[in-house]
Amino acid sequence: MGDMMRPLGDEPRPQTPVKNPPMTTSPRQDLRPGVTEPVVLMISRREVEAGDLNSVLSRLRVFRATREDTWRYRGQMTLVVDGYNNDPRELVDILEVRTLLRRLEAAWPYWAFFFNQVDDSIKLLLSCSAGHRFLGRGAVEMDAGLVGQALSRGFGGMNLIFEEHGFPESELQTMSEGLVEVLEQAGMA
Repeated sequence: MGDMMRPLGDEPRPQTPVKNPPMTTSPRQDLRPGVTEPVVLMISRREVEAGDLNSVLSRLRVFRATREDTWRYRGQMTLVVDGYNNDPRELVDILEVRTLLRRLEAAWPYWAFFFNQVDDSIKLLLSCSAGHRFLGRGAVEMDAGLVGQALSRGFGGMNLIFEEHGFPESELQTMSEGLVEVLEQAGMA
């Protein structure tokens, strides 16, 4: 982490461009562009019921700790809300879950970069944050305006990461197309 951090202040800017350190060359076995070894973001029932977003956000910091970490964990994260296995309701039907995930989506715009595009993580997050009516049994009526706002934040977070670290434009294109495909398959685009 030390090499990647720059002190804040009025230090002089370098006269020549600074080259980013090389990214990992470890092989990736992509299930879909940007997805390999999944990482689980586990949100506990206690965190949901307490509305403890700070605990969740503090665990997410490690994924952006360095340029290398950020690149390594792109498209790897699975969102899991734990503690409701015996609850007959779907997660989107639980007000407290919706509330915390709505706050997470608004506070952490990097979800589009880190969440994988294979499971229901993106669908769950957007259903909770952009749903208008919750009809029971997991059925959600989406609000197009809220979907647009969430996507604007998600694509903005993704773009920010790519700009901040100078990641390849081709990878941004691939991840963006994958996100659009996920939304189309879920009927959200």
